[in-house]
Amino acid sequence: MAMLTDTGLLGTAPVVNALQASRSPLQRVVDSGLLRCAVPRDLGGNGGGLDDLAHAAGLLQRQDPAAAAVLWAQRLAIEALVQTANVGLREFWLPDFLNGDRAATLATGGKELTAEDTGRGWLLSGVFHGVPNLPWEGFSLVAPVRLGDGNAGWVLLRSEEDGLSVHPAAPGHAHASLHLNRVFFREDEWLGEQHMAQRLAPVAEALAPCRPRPPALNT
Repeated sequence: MAMLTDTGLLGTAPVVNALQASRSPLQRVVDSGLLRCAVPRDLGGNGGGLDDLAHAAGLLQRQDPAAAAVLWAQRLAIEALVQTANVGLREFWLPDFLNGDRAATLATGGKELTAEDTGRGWLLSGVFHGVPNLPWEGFSLVAPVRLGDGNAGWVLLRSEEDGLSVHPAAPGHAHASLHLNRVFFREDEWLGEQHMAQRLAPVAEALAPCRPRPPALNT
């Protein structure tokens, strides 16, 4: 397994050189091998544990902060698919998330999405601030939601959906805001109930050095 060390990726040039040679922060994270660290092998992982992930995350944050923020976003979205009981959703998206073929992120800096029942699905609305890993080519969003019937949980949405827009970061902030205005949600995009947050917690703790700082908003 290729892992970050104090001097670099095992068997390669020092990590700073290897990462800087890549095109984008997401590709630099893919090259590091960390997206597959602490993911079960039968789901496409390459072994390693949370201690390995935590150590390498700290090194990455010191060496490449932009890539570290992307690692936090992409790896937590991967963990949501690892933990979900929605096998179809996992099988459809997990390979692309692991390979970096599809960017993914976890919503922070906002309240749960609200939902309007249409009888054929739900329309979700809300705002999230300071969200990393939002390339123009498209991305997937893991977000908390409270449905109109009171049921709360987590969903996986695509940036291509109507009503989802990216607002550039304000001066002094590193990451953009996401605005959702009646974005259609289908039940097959449901990740899990509220306890999904607890299932994400061990990986979130390991990635704590990489977590983007919450924006200071004047609201």
